[in-house]
Amino acid sequence: MSNNKTFKYVQIGIYAALIIAAITFIRVPMPSAISNSFVHPGNALVILAVLLMGFKRGTAAALIGLFLFDSLNGYFYVVHFTLLENLLVLIMVSFIYKKFFHKKDSMSHIVTLGIVGALTKIVLIFGKHIINQMILGATSSAAIAMAISAMPASLFTGLVTAILVPVLYFPLKKIFQRYHTIGE
Repeated sequence: MSNNKTFKYVQIGIYAALIIAAITFIRVPMPSAISNSFVHPGNALVILAVLLMGFKRGTAAALIGLFLFDSLNGYFYVVHFTLLENLLVLIMVSFIYKKFFHKKDSMSHIVTLGIVGALTKIVLIFGKHIINQMILGATSSAAIAMAISAMPASLFTGLVTAILVPVLYFPLKKIFQRYHTIGE
C-alpha cells in the first residue's frame, strides 16, 4: 500500500482536513487591535506534516488545509500571507532537519524544530503586521505599537506549537509508519 499514489493523495487530504478541524474546533480568541487573533494547534500540525510526510507531501497537506480553512472562515483576504508565512516556516524547519539534524528524530531535535518553527512564525507575523500598518499609512513607531498589540495570540500559539510538536510527533510517527516510511 505504501507505493500506491492514490493512498498518498488521500493521506494528504485527510491530513489537510485534520488541520482544518483542529483550527476550527480548538481555538481560543485573543484580543487584538488589528486582527481577529486566536490561539490554535494548527501551526504544530503544519510542522508535523513535513516531519511525518516529507517536504513535498507535508507542505501540500499543510498549505491545502490552511488555504481551505482561511477560505471557508472569512480569512480569504489574508490567505496569501498565511500560505507564504507557513511555507517559509516549513522551509526553515525542513532545512534544519535535513542539514543539521540529518533527519534524526531524537527528542532534542524534535523539541528544537518545534521551537524554531514557532519562533520563525512569530517573527514573520510581527513583520507582516508592521508592513501592513505602514501600508495603511502608520508611522513606523505606530506600526510597531499596533503589531505588538496583535502579538499575544501569536506568542501563545508559538508556545502551544513548541509544546505540541514533540508531544505529538512520536505517537503520530507510529501511526504514519504503519502506512509508509516516515518522510518519504
